[in-house]
Amino acid sequence: MRSRLQQGQVMGADAEFDASPTQNGEPVENVAVSPIGDQTFSAGAYESSGKVGVLRVLRSLAVDFPGTFRRIWLRVPRPVLASSGLRREQLAVRSGIKQYRADQARGHHRFLLRRNIHRLEKGLIMWPRRSEFGGDYIGVTVAAAVRVYGESAPLVSDAERQWVLGVLTSYFEVTRQSTSPSIRSAESTFARCFVAPNNGDELAGPHRHAIDVEGSGIDIDSLRRLAIGRRSVRWYEDKKVDRSVVDRAMEIARESPTACNRAPYRFEIIDSDSGVQEVAECAMGTGGYAHQIPAIVVLVGDLSAFFHERDRHLIYIDSSLAAMAFVLGLEVQGVASCMINWPDIPERDARMRRLLGLADTERVIMLIAYGYADAERLVPFSAKGSLDEIRAFGRI
Repeated sequence: MRSRLQQGQVMGADAEFDASPTQNGEPVENVAVSPIGDQTFSAGAYESSGKVGVLRVLRSLAVDFPGTFRRIWLRVPRPVLASSGLRREQLAVRSGIKQYRADQARGHHRFLLRRNIHRLEKGLIMWPRRSEFGGDYIGVTVAAAVRVYGESAPLVSDAERQWVLGVLTSYFEVTRQSTSPSIRSAESTFARCFVAPNNGDELAGPHRHAIDVEGSGIDIDSLRRLAIGRRSVRWYEDKKVDRSVVDRAMEIARESPTACNRAPYRFEIIDSDSGVQEVAECAMGTGGYAHQIPAIVVLVGDLSAFFHERDRHLIYIDSSLAAMAFVLGLEVQGVASCMINWPDIPERDARMRRLLGLADTERVIMLIAYGYADAERLVPFSAKGSLDEIRAFGRI
């Protein structure tokens, strides 16, 4: 089978570029990489093509270089060649991977801990359940737990601590018959560093799914009415929303699904008059109404949660899931909102980064204006398409 280089394929902007090779799901160091334009490819890709194939391609280019170059140039999309936005995103991804490795090297990594505990928990819910699994990463997981909880200012909440300890306790009970040296060594470290839970201790972990729909008072019709009633509101009363109301909505957002439970985002909430104006003016699409927005949220994604560029889209996916839950949490409390698109424009991005003091690993996802709706003003109807336009059954 010929390699991609021999086949003459041009890899697009969305192609995988191997900036951080992995083995057993974890980063592997000291692998040479070579940059080509806005992409990065592993050195092994060139070796796999073979010297003969490379020479053949070079020879064909030399025969008609102007014509070949022109054909390639016309086929490559201009954004790939010229977009500073793509380059800045790639730099952020690389910075995130670098930060992830640095955190892992010093053994204090909340994202690694969350991901690995989630992996163990998935192993615990498998059926039939295996008596041995996770041996290749249990050691680093326990070490991370010891380091995180050994610090004077822990990075995780009490609920998260109960989850971590609960899953590890269950894991070592399930794998008790294993003779794996890595598992037994990790268990010894865990027992030495953490007090064994009492029967009365409430530890979180795998459990049976049970939701009292009838007791909750929520049904599909109520949920549909809430969804239809929510509108993008741009005009608000001159009245502040109490932060306790915002936190109730944040409790809903926090429960949104997120890949490997990493939650690679945060909500920067600005409710001071001067701060709201500065932030609102950074975005496009707020002209004419930015002056009376009472509060605004900047949703920020953190790429240091990931060790591989394959996960670079998760900051957008996970934060968007949380954003919708947050907005519905506000709506049900009588607080209106408006999602504000964040176009990736260098000057505006730089301004926002200065305002919020964002790290190189962080990216702005979107903005959300919120407040009490001015009943005298209008809102767009924004008719939605039919179900047939957005869903399909039985394609495969």
